[in-house]
Amino acid sequence: MTRLKREDAPMADVHKITSLDATWQPGDVVLDAAGNIRVRSDHPRWVWDYPNEGGTRDAHGAPAVPDGGLEEEDAVRPLILLVRDGHAVGGTAVTD
Repeated sequence: MTRLKREDAPMADVHKITSLDATWQPGDVVLDAAGNIRVRSDHPRWVWDYPNEGGTRDAHGAPAVPDGGLEEEDAVRPLILLVRDGHAVGGTAVTD
């Protein structure tokens, strides 16, 4: 099995969302343009949060959703979606 180096991987394999009104789901884990990991919350104002030390799923198997601590503009665009519904997306395009 041949592994691609990061610089050899095609950009089409990375799902980037640049708009502020994209359809995010609570528990989505992203990498922002500043290199920070952020997790989507379900709070109406504090829509992003810092990652916790736990997993991407709660004790009942649902996505781990944080309380929120950051506003929409605090997650520097573009964002790269890393985890949705508790599973790594692995470059799979997700419908916005």
